[in-house]
Amino acid sequence: MVHSYFEQQCSFKVDYAPAVIKKWRSTRTKLQVTLIDQESPIVNGYFAVATEILNDSGCPHTLEHLLFMGSKKYPYKGLLDILGNLACSSTNAWTATDQTVYTLTTAGWEGFRMLLPVYLDHLFNPTLTDSACYTEVYHVDGEGKEKGVVYSEMQGIENQSWFIQNLENQRLLYKNSGYKSETGGLTKNLRTLEADTIRKYHADNYRPDNLCIIVTGSVEEKELLELMADFDSQLPSAPEIPSKRPFVDTPQDGPLGETIIKQVAFPDKDESSGDVIFSWIGPDSRNTVLDQAIEVLLRYLTSSSVALLNQRFVENDDPWASDTGYSTESYIRTAMTINFDSVSFDRLSSLPEKVLVLLKEHCDEDKLDLVRLRDMVEQVKWKFVHRCEKSPEPFSDIAIYEFEYGEDIQKDLVTYCKTLDEFDELMKWDISKWVDIFKKYFVENHAAIVIAAPSAELYEKNKEDNEKMLEDRKKALGPQGLKDLEQKLQKAQEDNNKEIPKEILARFDAPDPSNVKFILTESIGSGSNKDVTNKASESVSKVENDTPKDFPMYIHFENYESNFISIDLLFSSFEIPEKSLPLLSVFEELAKLAIVADDGTLVPYEDVVKQLKRDTIECHFGNSFNGRFKEFMSLSMVVKSQDYQKAIDWYLKLLLKTKFTKERVVVILNRLLKQLPDLKRSAGYMLNYLYNKHYYTDRSYLKSVEVIRNEDYLRNLLNRIEEEEFENIEKELNEIRESLFKLSNIRVLVFGDINKLDKPVSAWSKFVQAFCPSGKLTDIPYQEKVFSRIGHSKSENCYIISTPGIDTNLMRLITKTTTFDFTSDDAFKILLAAEYLQAVEGPFWRGIRGAGLAYGANCYDNPALGELCYTIYRGVDLQNCYTVAKTIVEGYASGQTPIDDSLRKGAISAFVNKLADSQSNYFDTASCQFYDDVLVKRGPNYNKKLLEKLSSITNEQLIEVFNKYFVNLFNPEKSICFISCNTAKAAEIGKFFTDQKYNVDVENVYVEEASDDSCDEGSESDDGSQGSSDSDSESDSDSESESDSDSESELV
Repeated sequence: MVHSYFEQQCSFKVDYAPAVIKKWRSTRTKLQVTLIDQESPIVNGYFAVATEILNDSGCPHTLEHLLFMGSKKYPYKGLLDILGNLACSSTNAWTATDQTVYTLTTAGWEGFRMLLPVYLDHLFNPTLTDSACYTEVYHVDGEGKEKGVVYSEMQGIENQSWFIQNLENQRLLYKNSGYKSETGGLTKNLRTLEADTIRKYHADNYRPDNLCIIVTGSVEEKELLELMADFDSQLPSAPEIPSKRPFVDTPQDGPLGETIIKQVAFPDKDESSGDVIFSWIGPDSRNTVLDQAIEVLLRYLTSSSVALLNQRFVENDDPWASDTGYSTESYIRTAMTINFDSVSFDRLSSLPEKVLVLLKEHCDEDKLDLVRLRDMVEQVKWKFVHRCEKSPEPFSDIAIYEFEYGEDIQKDLVTYCKTLDEFDELMKWDISKWVDIFKKYFVENHAAIVIAAPSAELYEKNKEDNEKMLEDRKKALGPQGLKDLEQKLQKAQEDNNKEIPKEILARFDAPDPSNVKFILTESIGSGSNKDVTNKASESVSKVENDTPKDFPMYIHFENYESNFISIDLLFSSFEIPEKSLPLLSVFEELAKLAIVADDGTLVPYEDVVKQLKRDTIECHFGNSFNGRFKEFMSLSMVVKSQDYQKAIDWYLKLLLKTKFTKERVVVILNRLLKQLPDLKRSAGYMLNYLYNKHYYTDRSYLKSVEVIRNEDYLRNLLNRIEEEEFENIEKELNEIRESLFKLSNIRVLVFGDINKLDKPVSAWSKFVQAFCPSGKLTDIPYQEKVFSRIGHSKSENCYIISTPGIDTNLMRLITKTTTFDFTSDDAFKILLAAEYLQAVEGPFWRGIRGAGLAYGANCYDNPALGELCYTIYRGVDLQNCYTVAKTIVEGYASGQTPIDDSLRKGAISAFVNKLADSQSNYFDTASCQFYDDVLVKRGPNYNKKLLEKLSSITNEQLIEVFNKYFVNLFNPEKSICFISCNTAKAAEIGKFFTDQKYNVDVENVYVEEASDDSCDEGSESDDGSQGSSDSDSESDSDSESESDSDSESELV
């Protein structure tokens, strides 16, 4: 056995969460290991490197990609990910301003143990070849277009308003340290970045003394330490004179000496509104009491409709912004930022002074609200405790921070994690202490203020510059130069894609997926719930003994050990009159309204919001059940177990006693309209808007609440209010209430420790008595019931939406499968085939991401909608993304491309990893249980059946479904396409899909009067368009958030 140089630095049990934390450091290399032992089927590894750089070359970001291209011991691109697929694992990484963190997520310890040494070898000993740098970082292809995975990623965000604004903010706040740098790399610098520069950065920073390994989950501690001792023995000893710690031993920046206001431009034809951010350098972040005080003050200023800045600038009838928010960065000194979104163009320059004056005026013992501050302390504390119970992730974040900035390796983790003493200390602060801190860090402390203003002139200039740059490049290179570049790229790809010898893969024994231990919860039905058959247990007895006779309400319990109770009330939106559906965007503000008290007086909405925040940890009114079944409306709360009755009382008040006042509705309408410019700059939102518009009928909630679609409707509501028609609007809102909130349309879900509830069922008696009997339970609102003709056919059309503010391309290609088919043989085959195609280092990964065509290419099945989907995220070249994927799929369908056995096995393991990750804590497991048993009725043993079925699928069966379903994705007679892109790209994309025989419809969202705040929207057909939208076609209002959020199958 190898001698271990690891010495334990600390070991303790967390007081408020089911976690034990231990830390070791090697006396020889100074390599650090932190273990967060918390029960979960998922083992997570975080390999953190402190990465400071004083330029915008992007070296930290390039390494995040290049390290996966092979190591000295395993010099094969994708080996790590291929092994990961086989080991029920997934890998990822992120680059922040001060750190690069590599992740390994594995279902169970067995696979993690197998991969850990391989992963570490990639971190410390990467190949970093010229060919890898060429394909992954930057190159020019045979058509003269700029490509490269890193380059494409940065190109997709570099002209977005938030990126330009944040970069300028970093420049203003920091002059001496690496915090000023864009670690992702600016595109102009990535063009000239050399491989040797990247290699030197790796050698200087990827040292054992500058890396910490954090592991969370259910882990065999002895085996972990043996693995680490063995790997540590292969590393060089730390230098006798300790190396400088990034950001700690290097020059630092203190608070600004003066307030700086800077305006930056971002390209967009819509010049109606921009954004403003205020940033300060705060206290030493290692002072945990002060750090939490800053968090509390920021929430006090921005975090709800009653927050100071929201009250003054958002929640009124003449709003300056659509919203305010805050963020912090845990640098060596806390960086604090407050943002104002969608500020009218003509008010951008005057907002900073008004905000600064308000902060100064409020810095007074008579104005700062001590009661609310203490409420904020409690809210921050219990939100943190709730997060820690659900997941070890908050502790892993703290462990990364402690590694990077901690001062005492034996004490800091204990200080940061063991207790909640900071919150107890803050509860003792009197108003004078709060005023002192507020004054020091938000009034006397100088701010960097960055105004991001849209510029149509810059938009046109960038468009012209990009076109000219491509023309000039092609001209300078000439036909031979372009051909040489094509050959150079092919050579680099050949170098990178050398086949991995089978004997290397054979060295690793893949774990048995059936050994993964999933978390279990106990389902219990009560009242009108006939979906669950109760099994004898102490908890079931408690529920049944507490259920009043003929109890008429549907309640579904999921029982597990917890200190919190999650309650979700689900309502079918199909009960709402169709004509009233557009009003739901106003109705959803139910939790921010005044309440009629028992004596008939009106409790102001401000008091309602404050008390609701005080009594709950979370409260949200929206649509869907956990992002699925999106025609449900839901009102969700999380409370401490002892506050169960309080939550029920709140449900009664919110459902039946809230009042829509004229003043409040005007505020809501103005805020909704104020969001429009920002929504039109979101590629993900616009793609979903387009999809919902054509996929659903007007009966659909998803389609009906789209703010862009309802712009004229919302403005008309304001006009009606001005014309004294509010009583009619209020009447219609209350008609929605009556149709939605009735016992027959309420499904109550209660997740948590039933044994901690005195009256799990009878506590609802008063609630039930407030409603009239209303008959049979309403049906589940399946989305297919509101499909348009196009939603049903899923064929022939390609819809493209473009706006000038979008600087990235997204695509969603859909073909038909059998709706609600979760358990047939074909369903499992489709599932595996989709995972095979989209696997890391699988066909789409290598053919599309690896070729620099897009940042993400995914394939997934959505049985609830009868969809098979192919999606592109941040596409650089959508046309080739389509063509390459088509070639890949047809190659497998025809048998010309053989099925790779190891990749098929890896796809199965990847699904196990996704399955375990989706059920990594008790709450998520409970949600999956309800989804499986009630909503899709695939049974409580679905996980077991899934693993058995996937393991039995043959290569021939995969070829069968490739032919039966997947080739249809690229057949215009059997598929439909949705694309969100920049206006400059719309014509060429439209022409391409017209050539593919789709009926193309291009909608260009534009602004008629740039100087007018009203931001009119219109659409026009481009030269590449054919036909027009179906009038009956017509709505997933949940935004894709510019990430490929739908890439995981509904089956998981």
